[in-house]
Amino acid sequence: MAKRTRLTEMEAYAVKTRQSEPVGSRGKGTLLLERKASGAILAYYRERTQTSDKRLQVGILSKKPTPDTEERTLDGIRSEVLRISSEVAMAGSLAKYLELRDEAEARATSEREKQRLMAETEAKRGTFGDLLENYLSHMEQKGKASANKVRSLFRVNVFQLRPDLAQRYANEIQPADITNLLDDVLERKPKPRGIGHKAQPPASNMRSTADELRRYIRTAFNHAAASHLAAGQRGKTGNKLFSINANPAALIPPIEDAKGGNTESLPPVELAELLIYLDALPERKKAIAQALVYLGGQRIKQLLAANWQDVTETSITLLDTKGKKTEAWEHLLPITPRIKEIISPLLADRIGPGPFALAPEMNAHRDTVSRIFSDASKALVAAGKTAPFSWQRVRATCETLLAANGVSTEVRAWLLSHGRTGVQAKYYDRNTYLPEKTAALLMWSEYLDGLVSGKSKAETNVIVLAKRRKLTRT
Repeated sequence: MAKRTRLTEMEAYAVKTRQSEPVGSRGKGTLLLERKASGAILAYYRERTQTSDKRLQVGILSKKPTPDTEERTLDGIRSEVLRISSEVAMAGSLAKYLELRDEAEARATSEREKQRLMAETEAKRGTFGDLLENYLSHMEQKGKASANKVRSLFRVNVFQLRPDLAQRYANEIQPADITNLLDDVLERKPKPRGIGHKAQPPASNMRSTADELRRYIRTAFNHAAASHLAAGQRGKTGNKLFSINANPAALIPPIEDAKGGNTESLPPVELAELLIYLDALPERKKAIAQALVYLGGQRIKQLLAANWQDVTETSITLLDTKGKKTEAWEHLLPITPRIKEIISPLLADRIGPGPFALAPEMNAHRDTVSRIFSDASKALVAAGKTAPFSWQRVRATCETLLAANGVSTEVRAWLLSHGRTGVQAKYYDRNTYLPEKTAALLMWSEYLDGLVSGKSKAETNVIVLAKRRKLTRT
């Protein structure tokens, strides 16, 4: 009987020790099946020469292979062995085939790792929007007073107005992109204000907003670059990489005719009209609004943030978080007898976490208190008693008249918590200047009360400077 060269299905699955069958023509190797003690039948490609006998496992024989395992049917194993046999023949030997296969796998692994690293790096590349969010997070972590305002500025004028630009990679942003963004802002009409955005928008040519956006974008780029370049910041700059080598906003010049700070001042007679108006307000609104004026024109947000632990019989401690400082500074204000009289309703009825509360369990909001002065402006302008004003203009008036009444620049700076400049002032001078502040506020209270009663001259020798006029050069 002729010798069979190919195993039947029954013979293959019934192997007790080992069985083999040739692969193709002579010299192409054999398929070897070997039953292990566990009962599993392992399949090998086998190469026998005069000097060697080598094997390569190709799978486990199974009638019903489990997916994603080495189990294969007999037909599947034969196909795999035939493929290996062909590649071994091309390589010259099983040893050379294995060497070439390992090299190919190493190259494939290296390429996959390269692709993974590239994908990981790509995922970490920060967009322009990420860069702005990174700066906002920094401002919020440092407790910067302007954080909410800047978030709103970016949201309206970048994320909503130019979402395409926000999605561009930060290190691909060019100066022309910033210029185009600012042009879009200049062409945008102001949005309506108030609840539901139903109130009439303010009259504005958007130049102030555009220039403010320019300044904050420039600072955001500087922060992104510095946060990665600064020593000691490894692992502290978030998950995004910005790779900023140049600040595209730094090349953009300031916008001409952009409105600066609201530094116009009310004449003393008009300040007197405001004080008379405030005196007729409901008790708590009156106390808060008068306190702002009688304390020399403090920043609304700083004053409203004071809690009960910040208030003593003789002083109020505010926290100054504005500017580039890394920690808030304490700003100590004396409570003079007149100021104590003004805020006595707030001290007597402790409805909130601090004295400056209009509703139970919460301090008054800056916008609510600012609206007291804008409402006063509307009423007094309608009555023909004052020019239009906001709290910023009242604050400028306070400082102007403090100066007119002999309060020095240095004392005004400490009283109103202006920025400190120079190494000595910023890092070494920790004097509270409380006697100087007290003297200034005692004089100021007497002057304001005199304006209302008529004892102080409403028409003084104070000359109020108007806005800067545009120069026409020839």
